[in-house]
Amino acid sequence: MNDHHADRTATTRTTVEELLAEPALESIVGYVPGGFDMLHIGHLNILRASRKLCTTLIAGVATDESLIRMKNRAPIVPHAERMELVRSLSFVDGVIADHDQDKRVAWEEVHFDVLFKGDDWKGTEKGARLEAELAEVGARVVYLPYTKSTSSTMLRKFLAHEIAERDVALTGAGAAREEA
Repeated sequence: MNDHHADRTATTRTTVEELLAEPALESIVGYVPGGFDMLHIGHLNILRASRKLCTTLIAGVATDESLIRMKNRAPIVPHAERMELVRSLSFVDGVIADHDQDKRVAWEEVHFDVLFKGDDWKGTEKGARLEAELAEVGARVVYLPYTKSTSSTMLRKFLAHEIAERDVALTGAGAAREEA
């Protein structure tokens, strides 16, 4: 654990302003966990914003199995491909497989100082649990603006709708041909 964790209070929630106001540290390892399914602007926004607040940025790409456990559905893009997409981003220094919702597991591998999360988690039960778990290992949670205009869930719903409409159109066209 880094020495600068020793003087942390029980809370691990830090605002961006507080993080920026801290005296410069030798290094700050930042961690952004996520599914990164159908990589989109929301993913890029949180990764770019995180990069500005740390010296080393590690992205934790959730495994297919962990996403199935968490969301009860498989991702659209396989884990190896999601890892490669995130790894190719110039502002990401490293990528690891994230196997568990408990981020202390990822901390054991990376020993990050700050976990960055979308502010849609701020003030929620899952956000409070995340803050408490990371307090145990001396890491902090910094909430960054969540991009409301695009999400993997939104893209998944759009694709499902488009595929359903296409299937109806194809089925209808096929039935019309059979009648002729």
